[in-house]
Amino acid sequence: MEKITYHSWKNEYKSPFGAVKVNSELTFHLDCPLENITSIYLMIHKDFGESFQIKMTAITQIRYKAVFTVTNESGLYFYHFKIDYQENHNKRTIYYGSDPHNLSGAGTTYYEKEDINQYQLTTYRFDDPAPEWYQNGVAYQLFVDRFYNGNKNSEVSERKKNSFIYASQEDLPMYIKDETGKIIRWEFFGGNLLGVIKKLPYLAKLGVTILYLNPIFEARSNHKYDTGDFMKIDPMFGSEEHFKELIAQSELLGIKIILDGVFNHVGADSRYFNQFNSYVSNGAYQSIESPYSDWFTFEHFPDEFDSWWGIKDLPTLNKENQEVKDFIYGSENSVINYWSKMGIGGWRIDVADELSDAFLMGIRKSMDAVSTDLVLIGEVWEDATNKIAHGKRRHYLEGGMMHGVMNYPFRDLIIGLLDNQLTTQEAVLMCMKLKENYPPEALKNNLNNIGSHDTTRIFTALQLKSEKVKQALLLLFVLPGVPCIYYGDEVGLKGGMDPDNRRYFPWGNENEEIQLFTTQLIKLRKKEVALVKGSFHTFSTEHIFIVLRYFSVEEYVLVLVNCSKEQQEFNSKDIAIDYSFEQIDFFEQSTIDRQKVSPQGIKIILGSENL
Repeated sequence: MEKITYHSWKNEYKSPFGAVKVNSELTFHLDCPLENITSIYLMIHKDFGESFQIKMTAITQIRYKAVFTVTNESGLYFYHFKIDYQENHNKRTIYYGSDPHNLSGAGTTYYEKEDINQYQLTTYRFDDPAPEWYQNGVAYQLFVDRFYNGNKNSEVSERKKNSFIYASQEDLPMYIKDETGKIIRWEFFGGNLLGVIKKLPYLAKLGVTILYLNPIFEARSNHKYDTGDFMKIDPMFGSEEHFKELIAQSELLGIKIILDGVFNHVGADSRYFNQFNSYVSNGAYQSIESPYSDWFTFEHFPDEFDSWWGIKDLPTLNKENQEVKDFIYGSENSVINYWSKMGIGGWRIDVADELSDAFLMGIRKSMDAVSTDLVLIGEVWEDATNKIAHGKRRHYLEGGMMHGVMNYPFRDLIIGLLDNQLTTQEAVLMCMKLKENYPPEALKNNLNNIGSHDTTRIFTALQLKSEKVKQALLLLFVLPGVPCIYYGDEVGLKGGMDPDNRRYFPWGNENEEIQLFTTQLIKLRKKEVALVKGSFHTFSTEHIFIVLRYFSVEEYVLVLVNCSKEQQEFNSKDIAIDYSFEQIDFFEQSTIDRQKVSPQGIKIILGSENL
């Protein structure tokens, strides 16, 4: 059978490229050289909605065209092509859809309808850019207990009952659990907000402009995702006055604070649940007459209740309860209003897929009422444009909800590429899939990471190989989005999964080579407008992964990452280009050819200048 051709990334087959605003008109072309065609249809349907069968018009002997206008309701469409033809006087039907790996771009012919992988088309209501300070920024994620103790003689403040303090900063984190696996004694290093304040000059010298703090509200644990009181800073970290001082001092250095909002659940040891009678309040666990009893869902009072992932230490809030909504975001004295008005830069929402779209929209509206200069980022681990949670498609990035999400797909891509689990071409395809699916502003708003408190540290993930870590850091800074450094990654801190990824910052034992390289990358991002505002293109040769951020003829950043153990020579003729874009003649006009890239090395090209 002669080859049918369609490519969702090429303007000659689908225009415009990628996600589109509602009410946009799209043009589709399909090349089909089959004989005896009776009809070709664009088969497209709205996600969980109406289906359309649009007959394509023949405009040449093999080329067919269809025009489709998306509705004024944002969301996803899925589409494929249906080809009817005659063979030996018999009616035949075949289909053309996305490739078997569902990466889009060039597709595949299917012979059975149930086998088709659909192409995705994202539609969004309006461009929703994050504030400029955020888009232009460099973020740093900080686990307060593990960063620095600013007290005199490093004395630990307000030690908690049934806990222990590590003997030295070099101790490795551990849990003390009972026979059922439940943590029975929490451990602390003693880092606090005063310590963060004292280390602000370090962060400013590094080049950080955004400080994302893991939870700081009162809680029994060291990680604070088991909130005890949303309206109080944990005493081990300091006081509200310390937090206000942190905001003020950070502002003087051009650093904005992002808080971690944990609104799906609270701690069993909290003012609202109060299972252990730690609070004077009449908590939901104590009485069905409690003012908080409807904040939770009990199957059998008091010991059987909804909790996050079945962890009884984390009872789930009933987010449909109006009092809960008012408390978190819907009233003048809500959690969002109270802390946002102190001058923070915004919020990162923990386990965003556990919160309904309406709840997240409520948070955003509350923030916008305080200031439109606040940013809202969600924890979503997958492609956030097609995420389904609790049986419902989510609409995080279609305008007016979240500005962006934590970009774990880029982390998977970077580590997979550098750990030789992905080929350079596969990495290109994964990049293009995200570029195609995300609204353009959302792609720029994502908070990119190569490590967090929930993942293996990048040094450990890449077998402690400094050259690979440098490659990972470089990709973190040149891929679209805001780069976020997990504290300690810039100085070579090692660590496996939780709790090992939460070691104390190695003050005095930093990897200076990696630290200097990170500082240079931050300077590069601040200097080169292309890394913030430039268009994003990615290519590959057999061994080199290539990223181009293009703003103008004079302002571009070209990055070559050699994924092999041998020296490679870059030749633009070797590039595997299977899609077109507006700078397709970039390599034809430039003199970049014959660049030697060292084994597992990098090459950064700025205009005509090499670094």
